[in-house]
Amino acid sequence: MLGLGALVGVLVRSMGELSAAYDIGGMLLSSLGGALVPLGALPHWVAGVAPISPGYWAVRGLHAALTGDAHTAAAACAVLLGVALTCGTVASIRLRLCP
Repeated sequence: MLGLGALVGVLVRSMGELSAAYDIGGMLLSSLGGALVPLGALPHWVAGVAPISPGYWAVRGLHAALTGDAHTAAAACAVLLGVALTCGTVASIRLRLCP
């Protein structure tokens, strides 16, 4: 989430945009991933797009860790690390390109 937050921070132009993007984006990604409401309670199409949300991988990794499924927990951690590295890299490139 820090990498994603840094990316949003370098892409917006004002504190108002940052606040809106943070609030709306956080709620959207969390609910889309099943972090706020179980995926089974959401419409059918949400399960198909849920893996694009870091919240989905966090919830999946937590459930796997609690049930003792080390392979799934490690896979979820790897996806989250990939998202963090990608967002952090794009944020740092954007910072270098800013005048």
